[in-house]
Amino acid sequence: MIYIIGLGPNDSSNIKENIKQLLLDNTNAKVIARTKEHPAIFFLEENNIAFETCDRFYTESENFENTYNGIANYILEVAENNDVMYLVPGHPMVAELTTQLLINSGKDVKIVGGESFLDSCFNAAKFDPVEGFALVDATALETLRQVNPLQHLLITQCYDDLTAANVSDELMSFYPYNHEVTVIEQAGAEDEKIYTAPLHELSAAVGEDVNNLRALYIAPLKNGLSFNIKDYTKDFDENDETTEADLVEKLEKLVTGLKANLNREEDYTSDNSKLLAEIINTSLDFIIASDNYYELSDILSEMKADRQK
Repeated sequence: MIYIIGLGPNDSSNIKENIKQLLLDNTNAKVIARTKEHPAIFFLEENNIAFETCDRFYTESENFENTYNGIANYILEVAENNDVMYLVPGHPMVAELTTQLLINSGKDVKIVGGESFLDSCFNAAKFDPVEGFALVDATALETLRQVNPLQHLLITQCYDDLTAANVSDELMSFYPYNHEVTVIEQAGAEDEKIYTAPLHELSAAVGEDVNNLRALYIAPLKNGLSFNIKDYTKDFDENDETTEADLVEKLEKLVTGLKANLNREEDYTSDNSKLLAEIINTSLDFIIASDNYYELSDILSEMKADRQK
């Protein structure tokens, strides 16, 4: 039997009492922790509980997918001859890929839940998840390419500046470059640290120090305008006989209308969203209608410069 046990989000004070007792009463099962780089491991050390870790897999593998597969395969190998108490940070069913790999193996698995880091992150970021939020993994870039910028966003496993750079690079397709990011380290612990940085400076703010208990919170876009181009594009109509001249005239009118709205004090969010959609679609039509392609970034830069005059 493999027991997958959650150690909670931070130090040993947050290990559930039933889990502490289970570990103290253990006399036969082999105790294996995914990583020693977690404050709750101190509980094992102060109670002289023998254990080993899987930290070697992080240095032996070139990417996280290989790391987690290696860990899961090792746990399964040990479980052939022993019961295994496999210890993971947080809750085994929250953002823990090795749990899914072990469940899918067909081996007898029992989940012994610990406290998830999510509750501590909700408190630190001060938002209500019922409003809608997404939880994604900083090491899985494909999840960052599917975010909804109108929802609250929590990002786990932002270990270091390189990971943070990958996050900011992907998310600048959805958010303004200076959108505020809240960095949460050791959520819920006595040494909890919370600070903010603009998206484009996230890597520098995080720094080179590796931290396994670092999460990011990104608030939704408040003005309702999505920066995801997929929200505005439409299917191409092959029977459309619009000429390049028509597109130029249409684009000029749309940009003029959006500039006028942006220079007014009233809230024209809804109108601006529609105009932006039209501008994007019209500029994309140039790819098909002519050899002249108007870059969307050039259009938006011109609009920004005009607004600052």
